[in-house]
Amino acid sequence: MPSGIMPEIFRAASCQVTETDNCTFTDARWHQAVARGDPEQAQTIIADQNLAPGFVAIKDSRYMLRPEAIESLFVLYRITGDTTLQDKAWRMFQAIRKVARTKIAFAGLEDVRHVRPKLIDTMESFFLAETLKYFYLIFAEPGVVSLDEFVLNTEGHPLLRPNALVEFCSKPCYREDELPRN
Repeated sequence: MPSGIMPEIFRAASCQVTETDNCTFTDARWHQAVARGDPEQAQTIIADQNLAPGFVAIKDSRYMLRPEAIESLFVLYRITGDTTLQDKAWRMFQAIRKVARTKIAFAGLEDVRHVRPKLIDTMESFFLAETLKYFYLIFAEPGVVSLDEFVLNTEGHPLLRPNALVEFCSKPCYREDELPRN
């Protein structure tokens, strides 16, 4: 997308991997998917809808500061340790900062298909509670919120895992000489 940010709802060109086809992206496949069998119409549809390569349709071109994309990168990074995912996360953060930052906060975007999308005068609370949390966590040391000890709920809050809770509760959380005396 020209803004560097993905739209809320879109459909991408799909491909079926087979023994003879590894499903490598090509403009021809993309145009076929866009025009649904009439590749001559593809260029017109792409231009009319301002589609980026690989996109077949954009149902909602806004960006409401949602966390799902960075959350996915965070989980993939923690599972794989692939530092290129941190690079992608940094580019995502820079794009959001560039086009959604205001003097006092951040704002949703009306249409990410533009280099400078119009701002929507709203900032959902999940941007602070989840989106920025995942941006922080993907760059933080893994021990800050260990996925071996914690699970993140749908709101991005770390909850101590039951097996970690048993281990945590079996250790003294205080020193004997720190107990209050009567």
